[in-house]
Amino acid sequence: MTHDPRPVRPIRSAGARLSALLAATAMLTAAAAAQEAGIPPKDDLLPPRPPSFRDYGPKFMQPGAGKSGGAVDKRAMSAKDPNARMLMEARELVYDYNREVVTAVGAVDIYYDGRALQADRVSYDQKANKVRATGKVKLTERNGDVIYADSLDVTDDFRQGFIEPLRVETTNRTHLAAARGRRENGQLMVFDRGVYTACELCRDNPDKPPLWQVKAKRIIWREDEKTIYYEDATFELFGLPIAWLPFFSSPDPTVKRKSGVLAPSVSRSGDVGFLIETPYYWILSPTSDLTLAPVVSTKQGVMLKGEYRQQLMNGAYSIRAAGIHQLDTGTFDHKVPVFDGNGNRHQDAGLTIGPGDKKDRWAVSTQGEFDINEKWKWGWDVNAVSDKWIRSDYNLWGSRLDATSTLYLTGQGDRSFFELRGWQFYGMTRYDQQDRLPWVAPVLDYDYTFENPIAGGELSFSLNATNVYRQDSDYARYRTLRPRTDNALVGAEGTYSRISLDAQWRRRFIDPIGQVWTPFAFARGDLIYTDPQEDPRMGPFLDARQDALFRGMAGVGLEYRFPFIAETAMGAHQIEPIAQIILRPNESEIGKLPNEDAQSLLFDESTLFAWNKFSGYDRIEGGSRANVGGQYTFTSLSGATFNVLAGQSFHLAGRNSFDKLDATRTGVDTGLDEDSSDYVGGANFAPNKHLSFGSHIRLDDEGFKLRSAEFAARATFDRIQANVIYGRYDEQPLQGYDDIREGVLTGARLFVTPDVYVEGGARYNFDYKVFDRTQLGFGVNDIEQCLSLGFSYIREVDNDTDSVRVNDIDHKFLVRVDLRTLGSGSFSSRSKSSANDDQDMFGSTVASFPTR
Repeated sequence: MTHDPRPVRPIRSAGARLSALLAATAMLTAAAAAQEAGIPPKDDLLPPRPPSFRDYGPKFMQPGAGKSGGAVDKRAMSAKDPNARMLMEARELVYDYNREVVTAVGAVDIYYDGRALQADRVSYDQKANKVRATGKVKLTERNGDVIYADSLDVTDDFRQGFIEPLRVETTNRTHLAAARGRRENGQLMVFDRGVYTACELCRDNPDKPPLWQVKAKRIIWREDEKTIYYEDATFELFGLPIAWLPFFSSPDPTVKRKSGVLAPSVSRSGDVGFLIETPYYWILSPTSDLTLAPVVSTKQGVMLKGEYRQQLMNGAYSIRAAGIHQLDTGTFDHKVPVFDGNGNRHQDAGLTIGPGDKKDRWAVSTQGEFDINEKWKWGWDVNAVSDKWIRSDYNLWGSRLDATSTLYLTGQGDRSFFELRGWQFYGMTRYDQQDRLPWVAPVLDYDYTFENPIAGGELSFSLNATNVYRQDSDYARYRTLRPRTDNALVGAEGTYSRISLDAQWRRRFIDPIGQVWTPFAFARGDLIYTDPQEDPRMGPFLDARQDALFRGMAGVGLEYRFPFIAETAMGAHQIEPIAQIILRPNESEIGKLPNEDAQSLLFDESTLFAWNKFSGYDRIEGGSRANVGGQYTFTSLSGATFNVLAGQSFHLAGRNSFDKLDATRTGVDTGLDEDSSDYVGGANFAPNKHLSFGSHIRLDDEGFKLRSAEFAARATFDRIQANVIYGRYDEQPLQGYDDIREGVLTGARLFVTPDVYVEGGARYNFDYKVFDRTQLGFGVNDIEQCLSLGFSYIREVDNDTDSVRVNDIDHKFLVRVDLRTLGSGSFSSRSKSSANDDQDMFGSTVASFPTR
């Protein structure tokens, strides 16, 4: 019955009550969003910056909103605007004066303060102080979240009420459904038979289960505790239950960080058994936190891990530590056999692999970085371990090959760079001996380029100062995995110090016919102090005498280029002959000084026109030299590109630095040790955006014998990604390589669907005719939608770390599941086996040992 408005006893505004309904019901949306809150992923748990933290703070440790760590305070978003006006549209508005009920009927559409409520019928009972909406109820929040229900029945202050059945869709694509939701005492919301997922539902078949979902008998949101509780919860993947928990909890959406238990991880290793890690995250202050994790192993007892992080006004630092008192040290007592199966003495006879009988094992690392101002910063990265194998045995953080520590100060100007560092190296392979690894401190580098031209050209200079100390000399051996005598002195026992100042000038001229002339000049001076400690093995490599000396080098040169460009119907062609001549005196003190930082020398087209082809300061190229070559570049109209650069280097006068032996034997067998160098060349070809090819090659200058070759190909299409790398390197006896080294590495990933992929890769060693590394895997890469799932298996010959025999094969399995908004979990396993009980895959017969 519809009545015209007429005076009655005063009643409260129906519009005000309906607006209260909208404001109150918004809390349901917050409850749905609470499913998205939780402990953020471990890497996103940095404490927040203090309010005055400057924008140029360290980036690697700055806090950021992770995919679930930056929850929005939805109660703040639900604050009412006191000046907001309500708009209502309905087919009819019914006033029941006897029962004091106001009802909007028929296609009800109410808009108030940024929210919209749609229903078939909305009524307000003044006596009972209740609001009820029925029939296709839809509530749209100001932030875009939407609630669907058949009916909604709440008190006008929203302290008590029911909504059933409930379905919520949030703006970041999460979904919550419940058979019934109710609110109690204004502080508690209960959802019966709740289901949550961050996956999109199938439009064609809405009843089809999503990729994953969590079903709980009851979900409880306690506003006073800012916590969500789940009772009798089942995790389903592809519609199948995979895990059940009687109870767990997560923070509500108003909380960005909250102390609590993080997701556990499980791994397995032969010597320690199964490892189960259950971290607890503890907020100490707004800018600091602590994560403690007991790691229970089935064979060795309990390891305690911890990480402390602190954010300060101008930077941040972290400390990690782990320690264990082992229960069974006998499982680690592995030794290399004295004799192989043929009765020959093994090259590593008696070498202990593993920590032996060490009971107390530990690892510590700390990182920090702090801004001094916008251009200067300092920091550290320090690592310490009880033994080489602690990281690999217990699957700890960091590299398994080394534990390097450094302390640094850096400054970056517009045209300058400064860095001061100290280094300490700790090797973790089976062959590393710590007293042979150096302490390097300080290392100072400063580069500056003048802004204004000097003599019409660009002038720059570099300063380097280095101090190196070793407790024992390091000799190169076992390069071919066979016993051999020393062939190089990698580093000398004692102290080596050097200060180098290098100045370079160049100017470019282009003449009227397009020829490019670039004269250049350089000068360098080194102050060197060396005090190697003599041992009987050093004599063939280095003079063991204390000395302080000056070494200098200066030179001038000219580079010539004449590019020819032609436009054709196919595209643009550029041919460019290049010639370079360098005049300078001989290098001095070759073989009399240690070589610490110039032990790597690669001669190819990338170093053909380098003024100094050595890689570091400890060697400097001497003698006059001419470098010649040519370059061709083609660019098609369709965008395809092809480039090739080839040439040769000629020693003209003076002493050839590359045919003189230093302590490390650097320079010989590189193709530069003759008056006419080997031919070098490189080519790159990209026919389109999907394919690319590259190559480097070095040929003997007399018979064109192949000295080295590298070829690479890469393909990237919509459904497939693949690459192939091939390398072949000639023997280099003076470098310790008696045989040709040849291998190929290939890998591919195929997307069966846009999100599901399979992948594989392998590395084949032609020298030993084996696959020394293979990898297989598959997964779902759809974390932006809701799920990332990956499985990997890696089989690799392990020569470097904790294998007793060089034929030991390392097997690694890894499974990782990442559920958007809920976090991730993983399982890993590592074991070893032998390729053959009688013969290893390198062709050496060895004694049989049980695998781990």
